[in-house]
Amino acid sequence: MRILTPEAKASVQAVITASMPQLQQQPGFVSAEPGFPIIDGAVVPEPAVIVHVAVKRPPEALLPEERIPRQLGRYRVCVMQADPEEQLRQQAGPAAFAAAAAATKSSLTYDRLPNNPIDTAFTVKKPMLCHVGPDAGWPVLQPFLAATKKTLSVAMYDLNADYIAKSFIDTVLGNKLKVVLTWDEGMTAAETAIRKKLRAKLGKQLDGWIVNTGNGFRFQNAYHEKVAVRDSTSFWLSSGNWTLKSQPNIDPIGTPAEAHGMYSRGNREWHVIVEDGPLAKLFERYIKYDRDKSEDESKQGVPNVVLGTPPGPRRPDLFVPIEQLAASTGMALDIPEPIAPQALPTDGKPVKVQPLLTPDNYIKHIVELIKKAKSSIYLQYAYITWNDDKEDQAFRDMLLLLGQRSYESQMDVRIIVGSGDAGNKVRKLVENGFNPKSFKKQSPLHNKGIVVDSKIALVSSANWSGDGVLRNRDAGLLIYNAEIAQYYEQVFLFDWDNRASGDFSSDPVALVADVGEPAPPGMVRMSWDDYYGE
Repeated sequence: MRILTPEAKASVQAVITASMPQLQQQPGFVSAEPGFPIIDGAVVPEPAVIVHVAVKRPPEALLPEERIPRQLGRYRVCVMQADPEEQLRQQAGPAAFAAAAAATKSSLTYDRLPNNPIDTAFTVKKPMLCHVGPDAGWPVLQPFLAATKKTLSVAMYDLNADYIAKSFIDTVLGNKLKVVLTWDEGMTAAETAIRKKLRAKLGKQLDGWIVNTGNGFRFQNAYHEKVAVRDSTSFWLSSGNWTLKSQPNIDPIGTPAEAHGMYSRGNREWHVIVEDGPLAKLFERYIKYDRDKSEDESKQGVPNVVLGTPPGPRRPDLFVPIEQLAASTGMALDIPEPIAPQALPTDGKPVKVQPLLTPDNYIKHIVELIKKAKSSIYLQYAYITWNDDKEDQAFRDMLLLLGQRSYESQMDVRIIVGSGDAGNKVRKLVENGFNPKSFKKQSPLHNKGIVVDSKIALVSSANWSGDGVLRNRDAGLLIYNAEIAQYYEQVFLFDWDNRASGDFSSDPVALVADVGEPAPPGMVRMSWDDYYGE
């Protein structure tokens, strides 16, 4: 069977309901649901009982009475690690959790700009500087920022690297720049300290604003864009934040010794720098539009809008075993060959590009991209999360289309996802029509990119979830050029062959951490965003 049919799901659910008193007595039981099991590392398309536990332990570490039954009724039982979302759902109560999410979705206030100008295609006449992380992130971004002469407009989800903040401050003060900075509201302690430093050092040169999200605001849960526009003439666009992991302070190309271990220090990211005045001004227009809406909120008495005020709430931290973090980079080559930035295309011919923003026009163009693919679709995403919420039908339709294409004999569909909760997430996708052979997992991975037919590339910041493509703010660029597409494709195929694994036998243990709670022995505290590659 290719999908978990409603009939099969109902049959398994009846067995779960009858067995619930027995399951609830098992130590660490969290929840149970119908689904496809993971056997010997692969998702197997057969109905089964999926049991989620607080911490999945090997059978030899359990007493006989602590073991979940291997079979209930006529169905196999597959024990899975409960992911953080499932832990929160059970703590809040599944019905209340779903109701709160639905209420937020229905209360968003975002309005598109008149005539939706982001939906216009552009022709870029100058070569684009294509580069990837951790091979060449900060060594390319730093000189791009330093070359600013007059104005800098930045939309950023996360900024926690002191060396980036220092360079940013030095550039603004040294060149007497005018700066617009729009920044997501949820902040770690490191970000809060940097936010205060920016306000103190830059004063009136910084036109800085927090973009609130959630009930009654414009976006669902993240102002997630990563764009910097320089002098209204060029821009940097990326999957990666201005963080220690997304822009590690290393230069594997300029300093070859730093190539050793670079995959343990930085995420896989795709970046691009584009010199084109009209397109740069368009992205700048949207950054200023978001800035203006935040100023309107401030005038209406909404707190935590002006940069420098106390930060808003953020999703909880997680506890993750130290040994899992060390093992996550174990597949990387000992001394990889860093991939150098390239100005492409080399023939200097104009290139068609399509700018994308969520929630304005992203999903429309990605659906068209998937439909028109002729031979290959390669995707690399921190996560792809299926959900059944009625408000997310457009997102589900996109996933169903890709799932259908993954079974077509003439199509080569390969999907790399981040390792956090990969088994649970991939299992859900397979239950809804994806070919299980299409998937591998990789860590550390923060990318959100696509290559189609070796001719079209997407560089983007949008994760694949209902919120990510329908209700958050993210930016991307579809690039219609074979040489550029093949630059990113070579990176994808390297990762597929050398750094990704098709074994989904166990998800990492990640436990929701209470505020101030000390980490259990052998575990470390990690932000929600770092774990999921936000």
